[in-house]
Amino acid sequence: MKKHIAIAAGLAVLSTSAFATKSRMEALGQSSSRGSFFIEDTRNIFRNASKVNDMTNYVVTEWGTDSAAQNAEGGFFRSAGQFNYGLYLNSDVNSNASTQDVGLLDEDNRLQLFVGGDMGLKWGASVYYSSSENEQGAIKKENDTMGVSVGVSKGAMEGYANVALKDESKVYTAQADKFDADSGMLIGAAYSWMDYKFYAEYAKDGYEQTVAGAKKDNEFSSIVVGVGHNHEVSATSRIFTQVQYETNKDETTTAGTKVETKNSNLPLTIGFEADATSWLALRGSISQNIVLGTEKVGGKKKTNGTTDVAAGATLNFGKLKVDGMIGTTSNDRTAAAASENGTLALDNVMTKVAVHYWF
Repeated sequence: MKKHIAIAAGLAVLSTSAFATKSRMEALGQSSSRGSFFIEDTRNIFRNASKVNDMTNYVVTEWGTDSAAQNAEGGFFRSAGQFNYGLYLNSDVNSNASTQDVGLLDEDNRLQLFVGGDMGLKWGASVYYSSSENEQGAIKKENDTMGVSVGVSKGAMEGYANVALKDESKVYTAQADKFDADSGMLIGAAYSWMDYKFYAEYAKDGYEQTVAGAKKDNEFSSIVVGVGHNHEVSATSRIFTQVQYETNKDETTTAGTKVETKNSNLPLTIGFEADATSWLALRGSISQNIVLGTEKVGGKKKTNGTTDVAAGATLNFGKLKVDGMIGTTSNDRTAAAASENGTLALDNVMTKVAVHYWF
């Protein structure tokens, strides 16, 4: 009996440090924006809105830098009777993730609302909106975005859909520079069996852009199919294993010239997480493409080094948790940071940070 109580207590400590942030996801080799397909985490609400029912009563803030500047973002989530709700500020998650050229106003100050409930079937929905403008320069600039998400889960099964309804930037010049995204969508489903989770996801988006009279069209689609496994080593440690097939196609047409890029990958990711002490949790991961790992541009193939390692930590102060990355590194031999391969850079300790408080 005492042993069972000790194990339960240990799982409680680990799980509260585990329900974390972008830092935790990246350290475990997962998508930092939409969370994980198979690891429980607060970030998963951005993939499946019904996950708002699984973790509530906390507030979180995130900041820091990586290869691309990270948004300052955060929000809070509460339970109220049979419903759960949340408000999140400045998320950069978008199923239509197109990069705009310099000169157009980027999205900023997004407001996203979540609501969900459990009536035998867990359901959730969210809507986001942002609007910004700049009239102080020589020309006026505007940006407007809007999107919705829905998700359900019951027992071992779950499904979700995320749709970007609007993503538009305008510059009021004689050339009428603009960026107008298509209605991007991301849909997926998953099934849990024992300690395994099988999943599939499809995404499609694109945009039309005009800058200084030059037009550019883009269409992007991707398919992901995979399986993840959670193995509880002890009450305070676990190992994660994931293998997934990824394929995507990107077509960009500029001034009548089309460039098609195709990628096919089969990455294997192994991660671990453990409580080093009552106040410190450590985690890390390594991933690498197996069998596949090719890129085709204009019909010509390229195979890159794909081994990536990552590490992170959580400092536990009761209900207050501080997450951070430990030396973000890459083994991409074409990357400028290749000299950091496998190196614990002390100037990079806890660089990407998040603070969350559970109440």
